[in-house]
Amino acid sequence: MTRRRWHRVSLPILLLPGVSTADPPPIDADHRPNIVFIVADDHRADHLGCAGHPGIDTTAIDALAARGVRFEHAYCQGSTSPAVCLPSRARLISGRSDWTTPDWRVALRRADFPLWPEVLRGAGWRTHHVGKWHGGRPWFKRCFEGGSSVLFGGMGSHTTLPVVDVGPDREDVRRRLEDYSSDEFADRAAAFIEACATDDDDRPFVLSLSFTAPHDPRTPPDGEDVIRDRARAIELPPNVLPVHPFDNGEMTIRDEELVAWPRTPETLREEIARYDLMIENMDAGIGRVLTTLDRHGLTEDTLVVFAGDHGLALGSHGLLGKQNLYEHSMRSPLIIAGPGFAEGGIRADFAYLHDVPPTILATAGVEIPEAMDGLDLHHPTGRAEVLTRYRDLQRAWRDDRWKVIWYPRIDRWQVFDLAADPDECVDLARDPANAARVAAMRRALDQARAEHGDDATLLLERVESEMFDADAAEAARRAKDHWKR
Repeated sequence: MTRRRWHRVSLPILLLPGVSTADPPPIDADHRPNIVFIVADDHRADHLGCAGHPGIDTTAIDALAARGVRFEHAYCQGSTSPAVCLPSRARLISGRSDWTTPDWRVALRRADFPLWPEVLRGAGWRTHHVGKWHGGRPWFKRCFEGGSSVLFGGMGSHTTLPVVDVGPDREDVRRRLEDYSSDEFADRAAAFIEACATDDDDRPFVLSLSFTAPHDPRTPPDGEDVIRDRARAIELPPNVLPVHPFDNGEMTIRDEELVAWPRTPETLREEIARYDLMIENMDAGIGRVLTTLDRHGLTEDTLVVFAGDHGLALGSHGLLGKQNLYEHSMRSPLIIAGPGFAEGGIRADFAYLHDVPPTILATAGVEIPEAMDGLDLHHPTGRAEVLTRYRDLQRAWRDDRWKVIWYPRIDRWQVFDLAADPDECVDLARDPANAARVAAMRRALDQARAEHGDDATLLLERVESEMFDADAAEAARRAKDHWKR
């Protein structure tokens, strides 16, 4: 297939420590790149073979990283609501920051700023979405001509999700999944590529593929014997705890109640085994999508982006969910392969997920709208720090070594030396010997908040107790009618 091929220009790419500085090649208007944009749900950045996770088989994603760039320090900015995926996915589509768009639920009804699939659709790309869409109907209609197996909700069973097929005439076909979620989404995505490569529509395409894996319910398609065998081989990370050491303000949300307190090694090994098996199943589906590109000679003409919407605790620090600002929950996987991204590159500069939209548009040769706050990742970001938040309950700031987390309701501070303690196991804040360092970190957080326009008054007149009663929480959990897997 040559009608969607575009001519790559060999450019020198200077790799500083893991940093690509190349511009995307010039775009011939008649040979524009395709875009494949893949998002995983609740995927920790370190649960990939290419990120060094032991025992996990992510062959397809690892191969994508080998022919592109993996960003080691890509971050979700956090959330103003417990559903962290909603604002994160909105940032991935809009390229806008939390600090310029403070209420994402309102923003999903706005039409006063552009969305990257909408921009490419208007510039002549054929646009299609498969899988989870947490951006509301108005945004979907702006972005996509159609969709296959679209989930307009946020989560549900991986075998019975209600999905919608949306055609160009906007007539919905509502049904239930016909296969396990990741398998169906991947196969529908591959079918779309197949159609683009063989029909009479010569336009370049945008394929947005969004999985619901490895989000709970953690129900991989593997049998129980496979899950048990996998669980026995799981090596727990060093920051696993039975209970978080204090009340972070969001201790009994649904995500945290999926597993009993105290968290036991046996229970966490099974949760991680289920989680990793779901990732491997998703990876196999991604492999089928990428193989379809290869089979039709489209790989070199296609920018492929793989990202997670945020991470997950999975027992680290005694937590399970993503409603916290530890590295395991805010750091996100991000891999980009295509024009201007050197093979096998590893980037250590700080990126945010809302850098993805301007990067995609730059690759397509389309002007980046001024309304987008993100940066073009063909270049080093130059960011010296990262600011994240969770509701009005937590704030965090980090640079290339130090990190501070503040819990204003209890006025509790944590300080970590990430160079010596990347798993955030040793809190330096309560050691009087570190008073100067702690004071400096508090100033750094205050300054970052001011620079970003975070002017919320967070400290309460009366500070609450930081004690978390795990026994009482467990008794309450057992009394609830939880949605079980």
